[in-house]
Amino acid sequence: MPRMFLNGTAMRGGELHHLVGDSELIAETTTAPRYRFYAVEGAYPGLVDVGEGGAAIAGEVYEMTYEQLREVLLPSEPAGLELGVIELADGSGSLAMVLRRPHTELPTEDITELGSWRAYRARG
Repeated sequence: MPRMFLNGTAMRGGELHHLVGDSELIAETTTAPRYRFYAVEGAYPGLVDVGEGGAAIAGEVYEMTYEQLREVLLPSEPAGLELGVIELADGSGSLAMVLRRPHTELPTEDITELGSWRAYRARG
């Protein structure tokens, strides 16, 4: 079964967590420290792999069926994101939603220093 890293509104406690269905939470973890993290239009998060100069971003990894991904989660994602493969803190890979390229057309705020979507939302 594929693993999906979630770092926004579909995480536990988020308004879109119901999209996860009965998928099993595998881990609370971070990405490898190679990503910049953005609030896109103030509404959803976006990851960008920058290699050097990035940071570790917090999230949750779920084991999901392809059906859950295809039929429920992916159709609900904003148009500014696309499915990608990221590196997690332990060096393993996972599917994740990343900022669609080119991302310069969308209003973004770099929130990398906060390290998580929850921290961004908590700051009000």
